[in-house]
Order: sequence, then structure tokens, then C-alpha cells
Amino acid sequence: MDSNTPFNLIIFTNETKKVCLCSATSIFLIVLFIISPLSNFFTTSLLMKIVILLILLYTIYLNNKQTQSLSHASSVINSEKLKSQLKLNIICSYVFTIFIGLLVIFVIKSFF
Repeated sequence: MDSNTPFNLIIFTNETKKVCLCSATSIFLIVLFIISPLSNFFTTSLLMKIVILLILLYTIYLNNKQTQSLSHASSVINSEKLKSQLKLNIICSYVFTIFIGLLVIFVIKSFF
């Protein structure tokens, strides 16, 4: 979503689906290739850790893009009730980004 275009709910929901799919995929891969016994296979585990890191970083990028579009939408809206709901959603989005960042640190730590 470009900041010059008005807020589009359909584009926003499609981007939210991408964030959800990326985060679910990365969590599944973390469980499969880092926590399970498949982590004993060095080559596969190393490759999948790199893939997991890329997916997590892409998830952070998409989530930040969503947060920026929400903050842009909250600056345009006049209703105080709706504005407060959007600000709460923005805060939750930042918390989600922190947790994804912790997963990135966990994956990086698993290299060593």
C-alpha cells in the first residue's frame, strides 16, 4: 500500500493474510527443523534456518508496512472511538513485531 493512495480495506486484509501466513509458516518450520530431531541433519537444518530467518524478516517488513498504513488511516479518521481502536491495533502490531524479533534472535542463537 502506497502512502499516497487512500486506505483500502481489501488491500489491507490481503496484506494481513500474508503476514499471518508468513508467521504461521515460520513457526511451523521452527518447530519442524529447530526443535524436532530433524535439527540433527546439519545441511538441511542450516538451509532451513536461513529460510526461516528470511521468512521472519519478511514478516517484520510486512507488519511494519501494515502499521504504517494503520497510522496513516488513523490520522485521517475523525471518530474518536475508531481512532482509539486503530491506535490499540497499532500498539498490538508493535508488540507482534517485538515477538517476531525475539523469534529471529532465537533462530540466530540456534546457529551456535
